[in-house]
Amino acid sequence: MNTMSNLKIIGLIPVYNEADIIEQTITHMAQQGIPLIIIDNNSADGSLDIERRLIGKGVLEVIVQPSKYFSLKALWNEMFSRLPAHSPDWIIRLGADEILESPLPNKTLAESIEEIDGLGYNLIQFNCFNFLLTEKDYNSHELDVRKRLKYYTWNSDFHFKAWKYYPGIDLIATGGHMPAFPQHIKEHVFPAKFISRHYMFRSLEHGMRKVFKERLPRYHPDERAIGWHVHYNNLKPDPSYFIVDSLKLNKYHEDGRWVLEKKFDAYFGAWKPPNTDEHISNDELSRKIDTISADLQRQYLSNDDLSKKIDAISKDLQKQFGAIYRSPLLRLYLALKRLIERL
Repeated sequence: MNTMSNLKIIGLIPVYNEADIIEQTITHMAQQGIPLIIIDNNSADGSLDIERRLIGKGVLEVIVQPSKYFSLKALWNEMFSRLPAHSPDWIIRLGADEILESPLPNKTLAESIEEIDGLGYNLIQFNCFNFLLTEKDYNSHELDVRKRLKYYTWNSDFHFKAWKYYPGIDLIATGGHMPAFPQHIKEHVFPAKFISRHYMFRSLEHGMRKVFKERLPRYHPDERAIGWHVHYNNLKPDPSYFIVDSLKLNKYHEDGRWVLEKKFDAYFGAWKPPNTDEHISNDELSRKIDTISADLQRQYLSNDDLSKKIDAISKDLQKQFGAIYRSPLLRLYLALKRLIERL
């Protein structure tokens, strides 16, 4: 497969103690035609040796940034400061534990981005699928993570990981999820979403170490204060939060067919912890809305009162289920509102 591109596309990847997967990630990106700039937060598990060994074989340069804290702002600022020297046309941002793929048949990432660039698009959105440990594979010794972990859930699509490079782009304003282009640049998002396969925990031991030793105690307090780095807050040092019932997930068959349903919240562990209504399941939410609807009908409120109450319900649902307007749950809310308006 030809991976050459007329565009200069560079991947940016922060690393901290990812020795079991970093070579596979680098090799995959090299096969996709994307060389990497790596910034390492002073890994102590052998990651640095692997990264340096692969300079010229998928790695452009390795930057070491020793720090007692894991600060994404510091990492991104350092990486962005290196970009002018490389004169990139496009940038891809990824994690050390991600495998990125194009949805365009038989095309590498580099080939796909070149085609997309030629069509006038400058931003690419990704569907993120979390592959999780299950009772079927948590103790497997298979080295290829794609063969080892087969069960996944869709997480979200608020991941704009590839963009045309313009000086002055800000990645910090959105916490890294989406670049903020300079004011004179209009966003043109490619309509087909690319694929991010996220392998957050590769073994029980790795998950426990990563969450409770290498991440939560080391996140920069200033970034925690603005609401960043909250995704591991609800995990407990118990296997049931890391090894997921495979029946809760979808099995991937390497056939390009993905289920776009958030069947499980990967950041809450294997079982739903108590007092987490904000992560209520679709079925539970449907029952809750039906209960609200029936209650409103019984009360025979005036139209004005109904309007006020439905608006209050809407705000409450948005607060509880932050992503409701980006999910199929929106249809439930709209159906409820139409029902009330007919009363």
